[in-house]
Amino acid sequence: MSSSFRPPSSIGAARGMRIVVATPVNEGKQVDMEFADGSAYRFHTAWIKDSHPNLTGKDYYRNSASTVFETDQYMVDNVQTASNGSMISVNFKNHLDENAVTEEYPSAWLHAFAPYVGSPLNQKSKPKLNGSGLPGTGSLLDDMYKNRKPWDSSLQMPRFCGQELLKDEGMQVKFLEAMMDPGVAVITDVGKPKSFEHKDCGQPLEDFMFNVLGRPNQHPVRATRFGVIHTQARGEQAGADYDQKNPLSMHTDHSVYHGTPGYLQFMYQARGSVKSKVCDGLALAEYLREHHPKDFEMLSHINMTHATRNSIYAKNGEYRRDSNAEGFSFELVHTHPVLTMDEDGKLLKVVQSETKRGVSALPFESYERYMNAYKRWASLCEEDRFKCTFDWPEHSMVAINNWRVLHGRAEVSEGQQRTMVFAYVMKTIYENRHRLLKQRQAEKKNPELNDKWLTRLPNQVLTSLVN
Repeated sequence: MSSSFRPPSSIGAARGMRIVVATPVNEGKQVDMEFADGSAYRFHTAWIKDSHPNLTGKDYYRNSASTVFETDQYMVDNVQTASNGSMISVNFKNHLDENAVTEEYPSAWLHAFAPYVGSPLNQKSKPKLNGSGLPGTGSLLDDMYKNRKPWDSSLQMPRFCGQELLKDEGMQVKFLEAMMDPGVAVITDVGKPKSFEHKDCGQPLEDFMFNVLGRPNQHPVRATRFGVIHTQARGEQAGADYDQKNPLSMHTDHSVYHGTPGYLQFMYQARGSVKSKVCDGLALAEYLREHHPKDFEMLSHINMTHATRNSIYAKNGEYRRDSNAEGFSFELVHTHPVLTMDEDGKLLKVVQSETKRGVSALPFESYERYMNAYKRWASLCEEDRFKCTFDWPEHSMVAINNWRVLHGRAEVSEGQQRTMVFAYVMKTIYENRHRLLKQRQAEKKNPELNDKWLTRLPNQVLTSLVN
């Protein structure tokens, strides 16, 4: 049982991910692989066989539900190289010679998996997992999330051309990454609506979102996937959010929805040009942590409640045209900290809306201290030093990371007609669209790592292949 291959060292050194030695061990139950960067790992043969994309179909689903019972019956008796060491060929045997099968694997793909599934064979090899495995799904944006930079009123607002975004997937990647940091951008030249009737004026937004990210979230009652706000309320009973004469404090949307499903928020200026403002929840939270740590502890550990009963829409999903029309009501409640922190103490999510703040069950002994902390926080949200003001032209769109960035009421000139359309996208949709675009970029750079090899991978492993 002895076949190992060692290509010339100059070839192996050309790229650290290439395999310089691959040897079956333990009667072919495992394979030892040494890479050009000096790392070396032992792989289970069953894992190598089970992971090959030839076991899947065009839909990337496994061809058979019985594979899991078969892969541990294979042993490796031979490993060869191909493409100057960037691919290896593995010959598997299953009892009889006629059951033997040979499969090829990209060395870079095995190198990416090695710290997660292999047993290290030398000190240059660093395992990335303990016995409990990966901590969760993760995201290709995790490194960017961990290194976000707080910003203040001096932020230079990122800007993208909508028509170019639709054509250029590389620019779409940059836009999606801007949604992680700084978490806000203006998109110009989105398009002009056919009319200002409800479905027409939202169509440019929905079409744009579909082509860049996917369909927006569907509202529980509203007939469309987007909402529409007119400066002149046109007789609609829309509530404080849509009352243009009522100043709206800096806030995040979906505060009353459990879990805050609206991760990204898109607001399209269908008619009229305005000025608006945003502030960085990360900057506010870090300021509070540094200068008022006891307040920070209160707001990051004690839950408050946002809640409302929504009666904006009729049963057919249309806006109620007057206060006497029968609404199709639904309840919303969300109990949470204002500042949700992750396990590493980094800000995960801000939830802030004073107009939708419900009746919170605050502990008696903490009530006064908590409310003082909350009032300090709410005041900080309104301070000009934290607010970035910007021009918002007609037919452009503001995109916001609603878990990070707070926004306020746009400034509308006296007598100006304004129509604004809004919609939301869930976090998983956003992250997986970014994942797909990064996979496509990697496929273009290295044809050996095509869609078959880059699909079905955990994000933690995929990150090292696409970034």
